[in-house]
Amino acid sequence: MKKTLVLLCVMLLATLATAQAEQRLKPFVLASVEKADYAQTVADTKQKLMDAGFTVVGEYQPFGDNTVIVVTSPETLQIAAASKRGGYGAGQRIGVAKHGEEVEVSFANPEYFQYAYRLNGDMKPVAEKLKGALGHVRDFGAKEGMRPKKLKKYHYMFSMPYFDDPYELGEFDSHEAAVTALEKRLATPNDAISTVYRIDIPGEQQTVFGVQLKATNEDEKDLDEQFQLSVVDFESPSKIAYLPYEVMVNGNEVEALHMKFRMAVHFPDLPMMGKHGFTKLISAPGAIEDALEELVENHP
Repeated sequence: MKKTLVLLCVMLLATLATAQAEQRLKPFVLASVEKADYAQTVADTKQKLMDAGFTVVGEYQPFGDNTVIVVTSPETLQIAAASKRGGYGAGQRIGVAKHGEEVEVSFANPEYFQYAYRLNGDMKPVAEKLKGALGHVRDFGAKEGMRPKKLKKYHYMFSMPYFDDPYELGEFDSHEAAVTALEKRLATPNDAISTVYRIDIPGEQQTVFGVQLKATNEDEKDLDEQFQLSVVDFESPSKIAYLPYEVMVNGNEVEALHMKFRMAVHFPDLPMMGKHGFTKLISAPGAIEDALEELVENHP
């Protein structure tokens, strides 16, 4: 009898291990798609999120009938605080996009980015909370999905940056000095980079700014988020929840995820070449880095 129980336990553990090994995740979740009023859907989505216990920290309409809502919660903040560079996972991005008569609500998948951003905590409850509030039609954004083990060490291809190869934008005398300078610079009127949200990680010297990247002239086209998404976000459901870009103050240093990592991990199936390939954006990573460095260097 004891041998039978031991054997059953071993078989159960092996089954669970196999299931975990075969788990595949996708970067986005389609919550709902229906004929609806766009503005009303945006308002309803915000209310549903707040009713579920999320705090709205930012909202903007990057272009057209597309709105991005960013929320946080005690759970995500706790996980962010327990992770080395966890601020990137503190804000949950929800997109509302209109296509013809239909309005889609989707969000960046917390479980996927738990591994991509190497978070020390379980983001599945956060994902389930978002699904409970907004709905769940299907996950999308990668045909086959990606295993957690691969996401933890993800890079698009040989010589491309990893999660821990960010843009290193500059440093200040202190965390407070860095945050103050960055906040003032982001408030510059008519600038290509502006603030969408700010999240301070509790108990840590870590602050994340979500920023809009919007060209103010033809020379800034490569950093423009509408231009970038016109290349990579070409089929429904919309992946507008890729936005906004994050800039993080970590201690007294300022950094941002390298675009060659950040965009690739959100759009893992896109080819290198072709009409919707990454080579169409060949100048964008450098343009973003230059603009963000200037943002830090030209502080008051």
